[in-house]
Amino acid sequence: MIEMAQHNYIRFLHYNQGWSIRAIARHCKLHRNTVKRAIQNDNAAYVRKVPKPKPVNGDYLERIQNKLEENWKAKKEDQLTKFRMYTLLKEEGYPGSYEAFTWQTRQIEQEQGHAKKEAFLKLLALQSHLQVDFGEIQLLDQGIPRKMFFFCCKLAWSKVEFVQLYPRCSTEYFFEGLSEAFIFYGGIPRHIVFDNLTPAVKKILPGEERILQDSFLRFQSYHCFEARFCAGGKGNQKGRVERLVLYIKDNYFKPKPVFTGFASMNEKLKQQCQQRMQSQTFEGRSWEELLLEDQTQFLPLREKFESARILEAKVDTYQLVHLESNRYSVPTPYVGQRVMVKCYPFQVVIVKKDQVIAQHDRLFGKNHEHLDPYHFLSLLEKKARAYDEAKVIHDWNLPPCYAQYHQGLQAKVMSKSKGTREFIAILRLTETYGVEAIAKLLRSLSKEYRYSYQEVLSCLREQQEVKIQAPPLAEEILATYGLESYHWEKPSLQEYTCLLASGKEEVL
Repeated sequence: MIEMAQHNYIRFLHYNQGWSIRAIARHCKLHRNTVKRAIQNDNAAYVRKVPKPKPVNGDYLERIQNKLEENWKAKKEDQLTKFRMYTLLKEEGYPGSYEAFTWQTRQIEQEQGHAKKEAFLKLLALQSHLQVDFGEIQLLDQGIPRKMFFFCCKLAWSKVEFVQLYPRCSTEYFFEGLSEAFIFYGGIPRHIVFDNLTPAVKKILPGEERILQDSFLRFQSYHCFEARFCAGGKGNQKGRVERLVLYIKDNYFKPKPVFTGFASMNEKLKQQCQQRMQSQTFEGRSWEELLLEDQTQFLPLREKFESARILEAKVDTYQLVHLESNRYSVPTPYVGQRVMVKCYPFQVVIVKKDQVIAQHDRLFGKNHEHLDPYHFLSLLEKKARAYDEAKVIHDWNLPPCYAQYHQGLQAKVMSKSKGTREFIAILRLTETYGVEAIAKLLRSLSKEYRYSYQEVLSCLREQQEVKIQAPPLAEEILATYGLESYHWEKPSLQEYTCLLASGKEEVL
């Protein structure tokens, strides 16, 4: 093999100076065939016409081919890397190097047509097109890393993005994220691209056909947008939001923020999205300006969709409804009955015959209970002896004055059960007047040793009495009866005072 400078010199001597091949070979001390090749080829690069033999692959050629075919048929998450296949083959006694193995795999892939890379097309950014996805993130909740999910979406035309944080990526949070995005954008995009997430897709059929979840169909029917779904494992079909997921992880959640509650964090995320919309530009125009153009193609905004996942449950003997490894209380009359549970993103509503019987803040995690003390007071009136050990009372965390008044009431009636029942009647008043208002009364009554339900009720009525003053009569009415000039003088109480004084003298 000759160098480029020598190749250039040979061609110069032949074509410029007119030397023969024999003369050039003698002058340069090269073989005539080498000189001939240099004259015939413009490029001096060496091209191997016959592949270099790899004798180490000979005995393992069939085994390498079998391994590649098995790997092609496996699911994407189960496929092996070439280095892993090489390691396994070495354990079987393969003597070749990693380079010899990869060379052989490339030859087989080319022969079988597996070496071709997928080509892509650039797509236009169209108006009223939205891409949606979920991402996973870890935040510090009371010093403990906690896995959470963020909903994000991006408009193709105006580039405006929207982000919200949720504890899960289940149906109710999926609908809540979309509903909040519609409000943020000021309308409903006509075309929305999703991947095949479970809250929307029940089953993936060949091609673009999908069997959709009934809940998603109701949501889509309410807003009337067109839903498009990516092919399996083809996240590039919604590349804008895929890149947004990475951007959010690197810019919204780094350094790792401290979790301060979903309401406050989502409000902060909305403000960040608003700031980016106002500050970012595309081709010299702000995102906010482009959004105004996008909105002309949006569907009109409707009232917010009820983003609740509806389940059916049975109330157990402890007045509890079990939901996602947590428990929520209901009133005593519904024990043993089947009820409907509406799981909103941050609230649980329990319904019986279209009537709301209980409402709780939603619990996250496992083995937690939300006990409403007012659900158990009627049962405690019947089972007064269980009051001191009832978990719901201990979890209530009432001010200490309640326990003191309870003891005083039991001492007055000289019966623990009767005193407890009367005290439960006082606890019922807190539902109307509030715990602090009743606590203030109990402190005042305890100082005067007034222990009874009627005393508490009497004080409440006294506080609520409003003196009604009759408005003065109109002058026309007074003139009709000749009373416009009548003046009434306030009577003197001096005579009554004298009578009292004389009465005291007689007693003395």
